[in-house]
Amino acid sequence: MGIKRVFLLLFISSTLAQAQYVSQWSLDAIRLGFDPIKSVSMFSSVDKHKDKSVYFNYTEAYLELLIHLRTSVVVEGGYSRSHWNRYNNTFLYDSKGYFLKFGLDFNVTEPNPDFEVDLGWRIGVNKMRENAVMQLKGDYWGTEINETPLNNQSGSLFWGEIVLDGKYKLFRSSNSIVLQNLWFHTSFRMRFKPRDISETYDQYYLIPGYGFNNRVMPGLHFTLSYFIKFRERKIYRIHHAYDSKVLINKR
Repeated sequence: MGIKRVFLLLFISSTLAQAQYVSQWSLDAIRLGFDPIKSVSMFSSVDKHKDKSVYFNYTEAYLELLIHLRTSVVVEGGYSRSHWNRYNNTFLYDSKGYFLKFGLDFNVTEPNPDFEVDLGWRIGVNKMRENAVMQLKGDYWGTEINETPLNNQSGSLFWGEIVLDGKYKLFRSSNSIVLQNLWFHTSFRMRFKPRDISETYDQYYLIPGYGFNNRVMPGLHFTLSYFIKFRERKIYRIHHAYDSKVLINKR
């Protein structure tokens, strides 16, 4: 019995030297990212009113905190400039502002180091300013109308989003640690807000972080992110209902 106890103690010591127990809800990794398509558009200097009837131009950053094997806390934020040109430049509208989104993502696939599908939700809020100008000129008796229904008007709005997000590792077979941690996200959003903006020209409103002033607004996002893992969990399931910790590989 003495020899068996010695071997048992050596086994336990070896296991504890390689692993440790942590809470089920603990920070395991983070993702930092941005939208490579919309963010680059912020550097565009074209004349929006002449070249495009509708022009969205914004940048968006992304932070994901992996606090459980399948659960992440997500924070998104950005800055938007939007322009609308109607009726051959007789109605010109633009909006700009900051926005933030907070929410959770849930991994609905089995743990995979190269791919995952998340289902989640967001709560968004913004702070915006708007301008609208109506210009109408004619040769009949010198007709000319020049009105400013909105002159640097400020406002804010909140909304909800349902998110379906597919994440793919870009360089699975690369030997570079930096390239191995690059991921690309394709995210489908269904946004909804509790009320319409009840102004005279509400059909022309472009809401930073949301889109057109519709009660329901779909959207498609593309994100490039860098994945930073702090530790790797070794046991993924809770053995008993009262367990609050899991075994991880110690780094």
